[in-house]
Amino acid sequence: MTPPVTPVSASALVAPTSCWADDEFVGRTRRTRRRLLLAAARLFCEDGYHGAAISDILTAAGLTKGALYFHFRNKYALAEALVTEVERSWAAVAAQIQDRGLDPLWRLLVETDAFVARWMYDSIVRGATQALEDPELLPLRGPWFERWESTTAELLTEASDMGLLVAGVDARRTARAAVAIATGNYALADGPDDFWARMTESWEGLLPVVASPRWLATWTESPWGSRPGPDADAYRLAREP
Repeated sequence: MTPPVTPVSASALVAPTSCWADDEFVGRTRRTRRRLLLAAARLFCEDGYHGAAISDILTAAGLTKGALYFHFRNKYALAEALVTEVERSWAAVAAQIQDRGLDPLWRLLVETDAFVARWMYDSIVRGATQALEDPELLPLRGPWFERWESTTAELLTEASDMGLLVAGVDARRTARAAVAIATGNYALADGPDDFWARMTESWEGLLPVVASPRWLATWTESPWGSRPGPDADAYRLAREP
């Protein structure tokens, strides 16, 4: 049986921009909470979780202790809220990609681009990532990466079932490799543009090993190689409080 492949348009390859996922909060309450999260994220990114003092977060947000403790009992709770926002806003991005009707390998590529773009330019994601390097937050770090691996493995398993992978490719091991490659590129990259370029090169090396020849032919003929990189201003504006 000839495995199905999905021709794609250039617009289908554009990674969705982040958006807030805190619709249960409204009005002034939501604006105050977002200001606290943004201030914490920026300071966590600059100084780490341990180095960012509550007083500095309040100064950066232009808010009082009362405003902070109305929403968060301590700095750990603030970091937890950051991680929750990262996860919930990612779910919204992934849902947008799923709605495009792409096959699982194309979904994986676009999802990876979206993940990388958020690491590059989404201040909430960048702050949460830096905070999770602190030993105090290790209980939050493990589940985050485990979910990334498991969802990647699910897409690769679906691709395998559809005949889009080379026979014998192990979806779970390939997922672990893909996540390791992304995290390694993040650590090694010399700035956002280099990170984007490294991930593009990584897929160009990995896909010919794991994807079926017919899918590869569609990928080679697609506009993927000339897809636009993420717009830094769009990510900044999307996180305005």
